[in-house]
Amino acid sequence: MVSLKVIVSCAGLVVYVAHRTILKGASLGTLGLLWFFLLAAPWVLRALFRVLIYNNFLSPYGHLPQPSDKAHWFFGHAVHLYNEGFPGTCQLKWLEERPESSFIRYYGVFRVERLVPRSHAALQTILQTASYTFVKSNLARKSLALVLGDGLLNAEGDSHKRQRRLLMPAFSFGHIKSLTPVFLEKSLALSKRIAGILDGGAVVSDGKVAGPAEKIIDVDPLIHLTTLDVIFKAGFGTEFNALENEDHELVQAYRNVFTVRKVTTWLRIQVAMEILFGPGVIPTKRNLTVKASKKIIEKFATDLIREKQQKQKIASTFGKAASSTDKDILNILIEEGKGAWTEREIRNNLMTFLAAGHETTSSATTIALYLLSKNPDVQSKLRAEIREHIPEYASYRSGDNTDPLASLTYERIESMKYLNNVCRESLRLIPPVPVTTRQAAEDIMVDGVLVKKGTQIFIVITAINQLKSFWGEDANKFNPDRWDNLPPDALSPYSFLSFIQGPRSCIGRRFSEIEFKCLLIALVGRFEFAERNPGEDLKIRSAVTSKFVDGLSMKVKFVD
Repeated sequence: MVSLKVIVSCAGLVVYVAHRTILKGASLGTLGLLWFFLLAAPWVLRALFRVLIYNNFLSPYGHLPQPSDKAHWFFGHAVHLYNEGFPGTCQLKWLEERPESSFIRYYGVFRVERLVPRSHAALQTILQTASYTFVKSNLARKSLALVLGDGLLNAEGDSHKRQRRLLMPAFSFGHIKSLTPVFLEKSLALSKRIAGILDGGAVVSDGKVAGPAEKIIDVDPLIHLTTLDVIFKAGFGTEFNALENEDHELVQAYRNVFTVRKVTTWLRIQVAMEILFGPGVIPTKRNLTVKASKKIIEKFATDLIREKQQKQKIASTFGKAASSTDKDILNILIEEGKGAWTEREIRNNLMTFLAAGHETTSSATTIALYLLSKNPDVQSKLRAEIREHIPEYASYRSGDNTDPLASLTYERIESMKYLNNVCRESLRLIPPVPVTTRQAAEDIMVDGVLVKKGTQIFIVITAINQLKSFWGEDANKFNPDRWDNLPPDALSPYSFLSFIQGPRSCIGRRFSEIEFKCLLIALVGRFEFAERNPGEDLKIRSAVTSKFVDGLSMKVKFVD
């Protein structure tokens, strides 16, 4: 990655010299064009070199299949990715075109080659057996650090191994199981909030009456607020109450960070510039907003750490031992990691889990409701199972002070077989994180292909999760029943990558899964969710996670 300051300074120096000599007296417009040409020329020439010479004659990957879609001379196959229905659609098509190959190659911006692994053997090498040989690129790390902090997710090698080992107690089976009441409590709070809207209380989005006892509600922001409350209480032992405080500056900061950008020509140019100079360097309105939001998040994380340290100091003074419920992420970082964590690592990991811990589950839940609204038969079957386990739902209304979820336990939730199928199928079809990237740190043989140092690897989770050779001819259909009788190839851990696999798999998987189930129990058990415009396929874009471009407004009503 080239330093923007160096490029701009060199171009400016050349323009200054030209203005003082051969272009003396030239207009500002002429000098401006010269300056722009000097900035762009090296990259245009680089792209031309790749198009005319490198990709055709010098590339070590010339034998690998390419997509049938034509590549743009400058933007490569990225022009097709910008316009896909949801992230991963194009790569799925390309992988299906060449089922015999362990990799395909396509061109990104500047015609840079990218490899997409397809075979189980290739994925196993990249994610498991040689996982620390395939690292995140500097571009990927800096992009993630802008919104997630520079914690476990960005750590590599021994640093990653150490951090993950220290954090594992906070994600043990026993601890996650003990958090079930918290997940249920916050899920019930969301259910009550929606019930209040239906009963004529607060109005969300354009919450106009759409029919008898039915309203249009944008559920996306409500679910986002709820998962933020969950990560605060379950992850950090602190009440935040975002659901009642949606104008809080931290809530606004995360909205700014995870806003989906609509595809425009200017966005394509920005992407190219960020590849050249690094993410967040160009002073666009978006980048300035993200930087300001990150400062708010950093300050909040610092204050949260100091508050927890003060509580621990007081508890230590009075000789109070930590209970099992005190073993949250923040306690692990501060107390059990004494001498092992630097202050910067504590803050960065707090930021990572604060962002990733609520955004991914929020995305998963909104996507599940969207799929259930398009498949009302599945929704009805799921509701029947939920009410079989919670018969109190049939008579429960918002005015009741009783808690219909009070009798639920972790074991009862896990016994809901169809709920488990629905959650897995939703995560398979539209994963919250559609793509993850790696870069080879050294030359390595992967399923018969010599992957050279520096090669970009794009693991397209959406595509792997929908390959017909793994999942059958109906792989692109929402069918929870498939999980009762999976095809042999679908049984491989490298056919379902929504949580990745191997040493770098999602450490919070069980946390997210049980929270996801609790949210669906509270929502589907009590309400019916229908499409606002039946048959309409809503656009999904990736803003770190999969998000609906215009939110998720749905017809919502009570179910007796």
